[in-house]
Amino acid sequence: MVNKTERLSIRLTPEQDILLHRAAEAAGESTNAYVLRNAVGAAQADLADLRVFLVDEIIWSEIESSLSKPVKFNSEMMKLLTNSTLLEK
Repeated sequence: MVNKTERLSIRLTPEQDILLHRAAEAAGESTNAYVLRNAVGAAQADLADLRVFLVDEIIWSEIESSLSKPVKFNSEMMKLLTNSTLLEK
């Protein structure tokens, strides 16, 4: 088990507090566990959906150059493309 050392403090309206308590109770979790699980899940989804990356001209030129090169299929690449992903397992 990972040692939790960081804290997060947020302010809620009374209605938000009631809603979170009810949802946590329905899920059979403490309010802290419920909020943390959902916040982490939302953060992971938000980061996975990132489609805009800001880079300077030099880095962009390097990216374009790399993407323009022909693909080389070595044994590691073939293994990656033929094995099941985490979502398929």
